Amino acid sequence: MLEVLENIPFRTILMVAIMAAVVYYIVKLFVEVPRYPRGEEGFFGGVARGSGVPDCLRILPEGSRILEGVSRASGSADYRELDLLLSKMSCLKKDLMNPSGIVEATRYQQFEPAHDREPVAEVAATCLNQTIPKRDLDIIFSTWRDRGDFLLRKLCTEANLKEGEVKVLEDLLNKAWMDVYDVAKSRCIKTAGEGAGSPGDVAAFDDSGTENARAYDGYFSGWTGQI
Repeated sequence: MLEVLENIPFRTILMVAIMAAVVYYIVKLFVEVPRYPRGEEGFFGGVARGSGVPDCLRILPEGSRILEGVSRASGSADYRELDLLLSKMSCLKKDLMNPSGIVEATRYQQFEPAHDREPVAEVAATCLNQTIPKRDLDIIFSTWRDRGDFLLRKLCTEANLKEGEVKVLEDLLNKAWMDVYDVAKSRCIKTAGEGAGSPGDVAAFDDSGTENARAYDGYFSGWTGQI
């Protein structure tokens, strides 16, 4: 009897039993834990750069159509500035509509004294915090509109476009500008009673003495106070 017991590989049997128990519990874990569907990953509105011109082109489809319409003048500095201006408008809309509330797309846009009052990333930040005065917002957008109209007229002349083609591009630019401006007004400016807080909270300030002031047409240096 002792000889029979001595020939039984107890250690091997114990190891097999432990391995079987481990496998059993692993299989049980995979079977009993429910699977949840994975949501779609990615950034809101697609990538900001690298997908085409202008930047953030999926947010403002009119931008690519405008640049395509004057592509025969694509080698000029005016074309590059219009591309930059449309990129800023599109990426500003992207940041303002992004549910995360984070300044992401506009931080890649460079400052251009010819059409910027302040860096567009700062515009996005003050808009998201609703601390930008409406007058400042109007000045920023009127500058973009006027400069955009000027650049487009020059590029249409360089590209030798017909009057009908010019009218189509002007309508597209006006539509794009109005689209972004409407989004900015709804997102950047607090409505009456919205977000009421304590008197010490940071908020936009509009001087009552500027309510009837005319648009500023003087010289703007483009300096933002940064050193």
